[in-house]
Amino acid sequence: MKSNSMTTRTLFKSTLLGLFVSTLTFSSLAAEQGSQPVPVEVSTVSEGLTTFTQDLPGRVNAIRTAEVRARVDGILEKRVFKEGDMVKQGEGLFHIDKRQLQADVQAAKANLSDAIAQQELNQQTLERYSKLLELGAVSKQEFDTFSAQNEQAKARVELARANLRNAQIQLEYATVTAPISGRIGRAMVTEGALVRAAESTHLATIEQLDQVYVDFTRSSSEMMELRKLFESGQSSNASSSTVQIFYNDGTQFPGSGKLEFSSWSVEPDTGSVQLRAIVDNPDHLLLPGMFVRVKLPVGESESLLQVPQKAVTMSANGATVKLIKDGKLAVQPVELGPMVGPNWVVKSGLQRGDQVIVSNTQFLQPGTPVTAMNKPSGAAQNQTQE
Repeated sequence: MKSNSMTTRTLFKSTLLGLFVSTLTFSSLAAEQGSQPVPVEVSTVSEGLTTFTQDLPGRVNAIRTAEVRARVDGILEKRVFKEGDMVKQGEGLFHIDKRQLQADVQAAKANLSDAIAQQELNQQTLERYSKLLELGAVSKQEFDTFSAQNEQAKARVELARANLRNAQIQLEYATVTAPISGRIGRAMVTEGALVRAAESTHLATIEQLDQVYVDFTRSSSEMMELRKLFESGQSSNASSSTVQIFYNDGTQFPGSGKLEFSSWSVEPDTGSVQLRAIVDNPDHLLLPGMFVRVKLPVGESESLLQVPQKAVTMSANGATVKLIKDGKLAVQPVELGPMVGPNWVVKSGLQRGDQVIVSNTQFLQPGTPVTAMNKPSGAAQNQTQE
């Protein structure tokens, strides 16, 4: 046990000694070089087209949703669809016991036949009274009475026809059909259950999924920050209505959405702006209720300076970069904007054409002669803010 402890201490001392020797060696080399510049990798600060986006949480909603409900009273006899299947408009879904409804239709037909017979009898009587009126055998008052009775008989025929049609409609409702085409969910009731029209018993729900809505919100404070960034007038607000959809695991949905509308008024309760995108969903990969990420383009600029992330050093005093100035290494404080892809946007502290150092130079002190060992490259263009 004691031998192991001594071995550990020996290895630790050897490691510290090696690091100390390496540091002295690098410092000695830098001192020996003297006026000889140290080669470093650089990147030239440039202006490029910058597309700003916002990554926002969203939720999928069906473009059309219809609740299938009972429209007549009765016992549910049969379900004729498979839960989760695609159904077409007008396709039968449920069968409700229709014996009582069939009896109502027969009664309505009988009432119509009786009304028609009564009206035909009144019509024949009216025709006879019309001839008798010409001969003076009946009074005008009697004729008018039978004429009114005949009109009432005609009205009873129309009423009986309406009652028959209503009974036939009720009978048709015994077969519950799909109001729209789409994917049907689980059945809310089982065979043998009593359904009622007065309670509008919920039987199932159909959702159209060939296209879906993605609803999301945008913070009004984020909008103000971006507007401040664009105060120079050399930028524009979002020029594209196309949005990208990502699953929560970061996988991109194979397709894009189109911004359908934006209610530019801010909701007082949440301080956010409501937006909606419509997305083609032919394979039904997006399901209602699913949470997704929406990448929304919010602006572009052609005059923002960018530097690689690895060129920036963060400290308690702020952000700094190392650059070549008059052939020597110099440390320059900078004010950073948002991160755009692999780069930082620089608000102030640098100018176009500055050569910032991107290689590992933590052992070089300010004032050390340096030279670019690679062909300077500008910051990446056409990036998006994550």
